[in-house]
Order: sequence, then structure tokens, then C-alpha cells
Amino acid sequence: MMNLLLLLISLSEAQTVSPASDVSLSPAPATPTTPITVDAKTESYLLLESNSSLDFDTPGPAKIIVNSRRRMAGAAQRSAKAVLKAYGDGKQIMTIQVPGVAIPGGKINDRMAGFPSKAERVVITVPEGGNVLRLEAPMGGPDFFIQVSNKGTPETFLMPMGSAGAAPMAAAPAALPETPASEEPKAPTQPSTKEQEPIAKAKPKPQQHASDSLEPGAGLNMAFGIPARGNKMVFQLAATGRMPIYKKLLSAGGTIGWYKISVEEEVAIADPYGGSLTYSADWHTNVVPIVAHVTAHAPTEFGPVVPIASAGLGLYIATRTDGGDKITSVGVGPEFAAGAEFDIEVGRLQSTISWNEARSRFGNRGPEGEVVRETLAVTRLNISYLYVF
Repeated sequence: MMNLLLLLISLSEAQTVSPASDVSLSPAPATPTTPITVDAKTESYLLLESNSSLDFDTPGPAKIIVNSRRRMAGAAQRSAKAVLKAYGDGKQIMTIQVPGVAIPGGKINDRMAGFPSKAERVVITVPEGGNVLRLEAPMGGPDFFIQVSNKGTPETFLMPMGSAGAAPMAAAPAALPETPASEEPKAPTQPSTKEQEPIAKAKPKPQQHASDSLEPGAGLNMAFGIPARGNKMVFQLAATGRMPIYKKLLSAGGTIGWYKISVEEEVAIADPYGGSLTYSADWHTNVVPIVAHVTAHAPTEFGPVVPIASAGLGLYIATRTDGGDKITSVGVGPEFAAGAEFDIEVGRLQSTISWNEARSRFGNRGPEGEVVRETLAVTRLNISYLYVF
């Protein structure tokens, strides 16, 4: 009888303890953020590791801003762009190309450290009825760091589904070290305030960094154009370069190159004494343009494309060859261009339409014997490659 009573008591205790085993199932942890420092400014980013994804609750209609960087191993590292895929309700809607150019003065404040890449910013339009935006890092790629925000509130970013709703982009200050349990806690006194003062003084002053300005670059320009005086297509080849002078908005640069204007034609002339005559024109002019210009870069990017416009002043050294005769003259004139530039894997490409004008004297005279200046104007399509530093 006693044994039976003990058995019943043990079964009762087992039933009381068993439900406690369900408590060991912990909820899904909140998505951690990583502070990244660029230009003495620290912001929080969400870590998106290779072969992983994050889902965001983005009910449409809405415009969602996605800022993305990637982890780079070295301060001077350059590599091909990495792909980050965006899905809307399970359907791929965009491929984000994250630059492979490291920011030497940047810092990723986590245990793996490294250098952040230049940022890529895209705007995704969520239509009416859209609900979930997914960002996916393919297998075998680098770690990505992302910020997702609503265009209406760009100062706060959205947290993934299953974690906090929104958080400020500015990273929280680092927590002070805790007092060890073996030591007695000290009451806050005046010295503790003094200990915090050097921290505020040690904060570096904001500086303009290459990531927030245009990169200096140098490269080649190739162009095809139509001359104002001539009947053959003009081909131009030039060396070009630029230096940033104001943030992402203005750069100053120059080109030095060569192009040729050719004339081959026969002109019928009615002479009152000699009758109908034919004048054959067969000459060409080699032009060496040396042009300094200022380029304005649009503050708003359209995907990878940045609209640009430039104005400059050039010195044009022209040599006319007509049969065995040569004469050299110098002219000065303006140059204007408009177009766009965009990133490629290594460097940048520019495509513009330009017009330049200059006038030179080659000994020709008008009907009344006056010296006539001839135009060297050309309207052309330019394609330039810049290797950025």
C-alpha cells in the first residue's frame, strides 16, 4: 500500500514539471543592427549575410528607399559590383548593384570589422495591394549592410518583420562598461563628469570624404561629329581628367586632343568672261583643342545614371593644309556639353552631346578683300571613360 502511494505521488510531480519544458522555447531574437562609421558619422545598418534574406512589411502604395553597402576586406580594395536581389510579394522586381569600392576612412563596428563600400541608393515603388518587400543576398556573395526606410520618413528605417517596427538611423552611443560585481558601486560625483569630457572633445570633426564627393579621374574621350564648315564626319580623340571641387555637385577638368575638318567639293562658278567654271576645294584642317571646363552633376541619381552638364573655354591650335601650303592659326572659343555618366565595374563612363566654336584666320579674304575668319565649330557625340582614384 505504501509503495502504491509513493508511485502516485511521483506521477503527480512528473505531470506538474512536464509543462515547464514548453517554456524553454524562446521567441525569435530581434534582428541586430551594426554601427558603420563614414565621415565621422555613425549610422545603424541591418546585417544581411550571404544566402539569407530579410522581409519588410511595406503596404502599398508607397515609395521605399533602400541604402546598401557591403563589407570590404581592405582600405584600397576594388572589385566588381555585388548583386542584391529585391522581391515584391515573392516576385523579383529589381537587382541592386552594390559598388565594390572600399571607403578607406570608414569602419564597420562589429567583431569582423573591415571597411564599408560606397553606398548604393535605390527607390522602390510599392503598388497598391503590395505588402512584403524581401531583400535577398545570394549564396557565395559578401555580407551586405542595408537601411530600408519610407520616403516620407527617411530619417528612420524599417525593421524586418518579426522585430521592432522602426529605429533611428543614427547609431546609439556605446554603452559604458559595467562595474564588476567584486567592486563596490561608487556614487556619481564630480570626477565622473570630468571623465566624460574627454570623450566629447575626442570626437573628430566632420570631414568631407571621397564617398560624399566625386572621385578624381582620368581617361580617354572618343567622339564623332559634324563640322559647321566641312563635308566629312569629324573624328576626335582626346585625353581627359577631372577633380572634384564641391561635394557631389561640381568638378573641374580639362581635355587635350585632336580632330580634323576636311573639305572635298567642287563648286560651279558663273564667270561673266570665262563662262561656267568649276572650282575644286580639297583641303583639311588639323585642330588641337585644349579646353578647361566645369561640370555640374545632378544631385539626384536615376538608378545608376547621373545627369551632367558642362561649360568651358578652349584654346584651338589649327593647321590648314591645302596642297603644299600650310598655315597655322590660333582661336579661342566656348564649349558646352550635356549628357550623363554612370558606374561600370572599374571606373565611370560618360556620354554627352557637345558643341564647340572658335574662329581662325588662314589668309582667305572676302569679296571686298577683307581677311575672313573661318569657323572650327563641331557638334559631336562623345563617349568618355574615366578611371577613378
